Amino acid sequence: MMKQYLRSITFTALFLPAILGAQWAQVNNGLADLSTGAYTLGGSDTHVFVKAGAQIYRSSDHGDTWTAATTPVPGNPTECGAGFNGRYFAGLNASTACIYYSDDNGDSWTEAAGAPTATVVRGFFEYGGAFYAYTSNTGIYRTIDGDEWQAVNNGLSNLNVISMSAAGPYFVAATIGGGVFRTINASTWTATSGIGSGDLNAENVWRMGSVLYYSAQGGAEYSSSDFGDTWAAWTQPAFFGLGLLEVKRFDTNLYMETRHFAGGLRDSLFLSTNEGASWTNITANLNAADLNGSGILEHEGYAFIGFNLLAPGQGIYRYGLVTDVDESRSATVPTVFPNPVDDVLTIRLPGSAPLTYELMDAAGRRVSSGRLVPGTAQVDVARLQPGCYLLRWDEREMAQVRVVKR
Repeated sequence: MMKQYLRSITFTALFLPAILGAQWAQVNNGLADLSTGAYTLGGSDTHVFVKAGAQIYRSSDHGDTWTAATTPVPGNPTECGAGFNGRYFAGLNASTACIYYSDDNGDSWTEAAGAPTATVVRGFFEYGGAFYAYTSNTGIYRTIDGDEWQAVNNGLSNLNVISMSAAGPYFVAATIGGGVFRTINASTWTATSGIGSGDLNAENVWRMGSVLYYSAQGGAEYSSSDFGDTWAAWTQPAFFGLGLLEVKRFDTNLYMETRHFAGGLRDSLFLSTNEGASWTNITANLNAADLNGSGILEHEGYAFIGFNLLAPGQGIYRYGLVTDVDESRSATVPTVFPNPVDDVLTIRLPGSAPLTYELMDAAGRRVSSGRLVPGTAQVDVARLQPGCYLLRWDEREMAQVRVVKR
């Protein structure tokens, strides 16, 4: 099971100055139809995926150029996606099978064996070496190897799941109508307590440090410091404004899109790299009136966001996370393979100066570190638990890399 960083944290509204000079760049080269907006979907080991119109697009150069991929079902550009075990998985809103995978980044698709049918796959969640899909009316499905899926709904009395998260040995499912359920290994789900009867229509559930947080569709918020067993009312910080629209975690980075009123409705995008102890407003040059919860995605050192149907024509924007300067300055990307990895990770470093690396687990804990010289080096990862890790450097110009341990 993936190890968690067990510490309590107080949610504070400490803000850091906006990253100096950092701006969002519009990256729509190759997107043919933006009349109905654009949406981020997910990422594989090598590509990022978005949709516009009835088409899926992919990019292997961080959004500089997009090329059309095929769709798993004709005319269905999917609802979400994620990479697992060397494949890209797509979740659909369909009357037939609702999970497909691609071994060639969208050139062709295979229906996932045991996939749910006649539902909406709302998202994917990786934890403890397994990969989960949560749906609108068929609950939660799991795969260990990416080949076979099966329902894991024992004890999950509400199958309308909208969000998932994890803390300690437990992971949790937030539902529309049933509040929050938790489990250790998905063999049995248990309903949690403390959420008011009028607040059981969930909107988001997320973790900061070892504390879980929950927001209901009516605006109420709760927190849990015992891994989701019991919940208590929680007063949101001031920067939530009128409420939280979207929250996404990518390894150790946490993103929040919030809504406030300033001469009209405005949305702001915040980033925390330290489990919510401080936040940076990264809205920058984005049109704050038109974000509308259009999807936040992080991939290989860049954040992406899409502008949906309410803001047609704006498309996809990209933000460079690694350089902390204007997004137009690209980071140097090391070659890392195989990825996913079983035992030994090979790293090819460009340049002429040695670099210090850190390998961080999904809870933000350093599990490996060392000094590498330019050229080809190998790092032994055989002892690590299966899951997602972040390879980062002491040089800001060197891109961070997401590493998957099988």
